[in-house]
Amino acid sequence: MRPVLFRGEHETSYRYSRPVFLEPHLVRLAPLDSASQRLGFFSLEVSPPPAGRCDILDASGNPATRLWFDGLHESLTVCTRFEARTLRANPFDYLLDPAAAHLPVQLSEHEREALGPYLAAQGCPACGGLGMELAAACGGLPVDFLNCLTDWLYRNVRVEVREAPGVWEPARTLALSRGACRDVTLVFLEVCRQAGLPARFVSGYQAGDADQKDRDLHAWPEAYLPGAGWRGYDPTLGLAAADAHLALAAAHHPELCMPLSGTFRGAGVAASLSHRIRLETEA
Repeated sequence: MRPVLFRGEHETSYRYSRPVFLEPHLVRLAPLDSASQRLGFFSLEVSPPPAGRCDILDASGNPATRLWFDGLHESLTVCTRFEARTLRANPFDYLLDPAAAHLPVQLSEHEREALGPYLAAQGCPACGGLGMELAAACGGLPVDFLNCLTDWLYRNVRVEVREAPGVWEPARTLALSRGACRDVTLVFLEVCRQAGLPARFVSGYQAGDADQKDRDLHAWPEAYLPGAGWRGYDPTLGLAAADAHLALAAAHHPELCMPLSGTFRGAGVAASLSHRIRLETEA
C-alpha cells in the first residue's frame, strides 16, 4: 500500500461594509489524525490577530480551534496550510463481525447508547421507501446495501454546486433529483438510519483531477459496520471512499462539521465571503 500525500492551502475571507465586533469563532480545518490518515503538518493564520486562541476537541471529537477578538474590524481572514497522508487504498480491508451480517446491524447496549445520534432518523417517507426497496434487492446484507445505495444516488441524483448556505431536507433532494454533495450526503444518512445502520456526515477534501483549478470542500457519508468501524462512501462519485478522500470533521449533523463558524456584532452591516483552495496530491 502506497499512501497518497495531500498538500493544501485554504483561505476564507469575510469583508464587512463597516467595522464590526467579531464574536468568538470556531475553526474545523485541520485534517483528522486517524486509522485511515495521518497529519504531517498544519498551520493556522488569522487576520486580524485574535486576542486569544485555544486548540480543542469538539463535541464529536474533531480537532478545532476557538478564536476570540478585541476591537472593531473590517475583515476576517483565516488561512490554513497542511500536509497529510491517506493510508487506506482498499476500502474493504476488514472482517465483519457477525453483528453486521444483516440489517439492522446488531449493537451492544453501550454501542447503541454511543451511536444513538447516528441512528436518529428524521422519518422521511421517501428515504424509508428507498431503503426498504434496496434492502430487499440486496437480501438485507449491510455492505451490499451500502454499495447499492451509493450506486442508486449516483445514477439518480444530479450533483450541482450550490453557493447558498444550508443543507436541503432529504425529501427535497429526492423530489428534485438534484443537490449539492452535502444534500446527497444527508439523503444517504437518512436512508441508512431508517434501515438500522449508524451513519455520519463528513467534511473534507477529495483529490479530484490533477489539473483541476477550482476547488471546494467536499462532503460524504460514513456508515458504521461492526468489525469494520466507520467506512466512507461517496454517492456523488459512485464509489466507496478510500485514499482519495481526506477528512476534516465527522459528526451526526452537518452543522457540527462547519469549517468556520461564528458571528459578528454591528447594525446595518453587509458581509461578503470569498474563499480559495489550492490542493495537490501525490501517490
